[in-house]
Amino acid sequence: MQALRSVSAMDEQAVAGKDEPAAAPIDRSWFEASICRNCDAPLNTAYCAACGQKAARRLSVKDLAKESWERVRLFEKDSVKTLWRLLFQPGLVARDYVHGKRARYMHPLKLLVALVAILVLMLATNQYFERFDLVGRNGELDRMAQRVVAYANWSFTLGIAAIFLGSWIGFGRRLNYNAIEHAVLAIYCQNVILAIVIVNLLPTLVWHTPHFVLLHKQASAYYLYAIKLGIVAVAYSQFFRLRLARDWPRLALACLIYAVASWGLLRLYAAAILWIVR
Repeated sequence: MQALRSVSAMDEQAVAGKDEPAAAPIDRSWFEASICRNCDAPLNTAYCAACGQKAARRLSVKDLAKESWERVRLFEKDSVKTLWRLLFQPGLVARDYVHGKRARYMHPLKLLVALVAILVLMLATNQYFERFDLVGRNGELDRMAQRVVAYANWSFTLGIAAIFLGSWIGFGRRLNYNAIEHAVLAIYCQNVILAIVIVNLLPTLVWHTPHFVLLHKQASAYYLYAIKLGIVAVAYSQFFRLRLARDWPRLALACLIYAVASWGLLRLYAAAILWIVR
């Protein structure tokens, strides 16, 4: 029995020696060893060659606060820098990204998720989709509208498909872009549109009465669509290096395809939602 206990103790110490500093109190020497404390690989530089983690240090309030701030600051810096250039050069940002300049821009899908989260939060705050002309007049209609709202928040992502169709059908393999690279353009372009939509919704966070929201909806229907079409046209022109004097027919065709696809996909989506909630 004594021998078994000795073997068991040795095994525990061996395991503890690999994964944690045994039962001894934690100290600086644990972190100063030339071993990655994330994957146990040999560590000879500031970052582990196996898992990429930075060499671990003993935690302090200062270190924890600094690390947290750096993560938040870098995210904000990347997103703001990418959005700022996207507002004026959406096609060039997408072109740079597909040509390999990726460290300088925020990943298109990561930026999309961030913008979608902000937009969904805003729509929930101002109850934008819950404001409609017939609210309160028919109980069954109100219940249907509430169920529609649960799905309607995601309708803005249809723009990606519409932009992609305009790009792919209108320009095809121009400059030898493949389908994934067309999709990168579509996602970055939709990010710009979402940013504009978010800015457009800001007044409804201050004045979110049903009357104002309804007026805002009616006004937005006129100018937002024109802004979206302008953003898409600029993005196509920059991404495909178009010369308007020569390439305007193809640009007009691509924009027409985008407009028709956007209109048609939105109505198909609305019809699908109504079929689901019935």
